[in-house]
Amino acid sequence: MTFVAEPAADGPQARPTLGAIRWDAWSGGGVTRQVERTLAPAKYHARLPWFAEVSGDGSVRIDSNRQEIMDREIAYAADAGLDYWAFLLYPDGTDMSEALRRYRASRLRRRLNYCVILHNAFGVQDEAWPRERDRAVALLREPGYQRVCGGRPLVYAFAVRHHGAFPAARFTEFRQAARATGVDPYCVSMGWSPADEYARAAPLGFDAVSHYACGSDDATFTALCRRVETGFWGQAADARVPYVPLVTTGWEKNPRKDHPVSWELDHDYHQQAVFPSIAAPAEIVAHLGRACAFVNHHADLCPADTVIAYAWNEHDEGGWLCPTWTPEGTPNTERLDAIRALLGNGDGRRRTARVP
Repeated sequence: MTFVAEPAADGPQARPTLGAIRWDAWSGGGVTRQVERTLAPAKYHARLPWFAEVSGDGSVRIDSNRQEIMDREIAYAADAGLDYWAFLLYPDGTDMSEALRRYRASRLRRRLNYCVILHNAFGVQDEAWPRERDRAVALLREPGYQRVCGGRPLVYAFAVRHHGAFPAARFTEFRQAARATGVDPYCVSMGWSPADEYARAAPLGFDAVSHYACGSDDATFTALCRRVETGFWGQAADARVPYVPLVTTGWEKNPRKDHPVSWELDHDYHQQAVFPSIAAPAEIVAHLGRACAFVNHHADLCPADTVIAYAWNEHDEGGWLCPTWTPEGTPNTERLDAIRALLGNGDGRRRTARVP
């Protein structure tokens, strides 16, 4: 595919908004116990989220279920220039939805917008569906919900399944219920091939396509970025489909290969010998800069004027911007520091950046 992320001229450039995916497995319960095991070996401790606790015997405890942790994470993200988090939407009241609850309760939430990624909440049993549908619609109307294209709430969808298939009827109900309240969500389907995904998603009512992540057996992060930029961005440009570019921060799944998690026991990466190298902050920023340039260069294909980063906190899967644990107790913020240098300081609202 044609590579089209042309560098912009030096100097301040209008930039798209920057979102980061939140997969919140760190709030307690069975999923947290599993990811504690994946990151327990000492060789992975540098990847732990900053609030992890490492005991003298090397055992690991990860528990983000405190309001002060969420408040501090909001400050980290906003200070670096992020505009919003995209929360995977799990059923209300479950461990995996706890972070969204704490974000919404935070006294600092005005510093950082949010949106949702339709996910497991759309796969609930029939009797629970009306409650989850109405809950999702209510979120779209909250102050601080990320909006695009003149005020439309931004909604992503990834791996939504009910009875093994995409719940088209539920998605239609969701859009109709949202419109009945006076909002028209801008819906983005996260898939793989942009052209194929748009052909599937557009008839269902999606406005654009994007991706959640990019798997890779490349040996370097640079090669992974090239795969994303040519295979994803380039194909979207060639196919002329409405698009939100993915910015990857990595794909190094050795922790889950060493200590398999229950929801990925049959995945191909267990036989994978090579994963991309851990990203250097400068490499992430260069990739982000090219994504901003892509959106500026293809404004007609990117009307939402945003990019989505994988991820804020996929620490054991290989992609994170969240600060990480250090033995000294001072969080490692190198990745966010580099992004701040690119985007500028502020509360995640600055709309210019020095794009390389």
